[in-house]
Amino acid sequence: MTDQTTKALRVVVADDDAFTVSLVAGGLESQGFAVTSATSVDAAYAAVTDLDPHALVTDLNFGTTASGADLLDRVARDFPWIGLVVLTSHRSPELAVPNPQAIPASVVYLVKSQLSGVEDLATAVHRAISGQPDERLESADDVPTVTAAQAEVLRMLAAGASTRALAEHRGTTVRAVETMLTRLFAALGLDTGESANPRVAAVTLWQRGGIRVRRTAP
Repeated sequence: MTDQTTKALRVVVADDDAFTVSLVAGGLESQGFAVTSATSVDAAYAAVTDLDPHALVTDLNFGTTASGADLLDRVARDFPWIGLVVLTSHRSPELAVPNPQAIPASVVYLVKSQLSGVEDLATAVHRAISGQPDERLESADDVPTVTAAQAEVLRMLAAGASTRALAEHRGTTVRAVETMLTRLFAALGLDTGESANPRVAAVTLWQRGGIRVRRTAP
């Protein structure tokens, strides 16, 4: 059941995948929220500007230059009263976007595979609106851990970058990148034998959110 307060709450849901948007919007509507959907960063910001919602729920990777991190940063600066929720496939934002530092500290961060039901999402929206800090802890599940630099390489591999393109981006040699890839595949526990395709396996793990970034001590 939903109460009258929940029914009055407006939420913008943003994700570049129309099916995901439909599922998330439908789930929140079943909890009594009034939902407006968007499938691009620009459309999401326009919806926020037009509707002045209570909360924004957004993915991070939109497959474009502008990311969910950019959207969150802009909304936090222009509409600081709006609650912010990240809903992503990736356990660490470094695996989703090249500018995770732009994500406001006030966001509530959710990983899609770790949600037990739409109630978890509704609770996160309420926490974001009320300004409660994100109490997310590192999950205890057994997934491979990579460095922030390796996370950047993974994002580029997922975008189809070649070894030479990676070398040019990092300002290093092809041989140095090959060494880095070997270490990355080892960190992910992937088979690198002659019959294996560790690039495809690494991207598949990335797509499934089966990786996290190692946190360094402050």
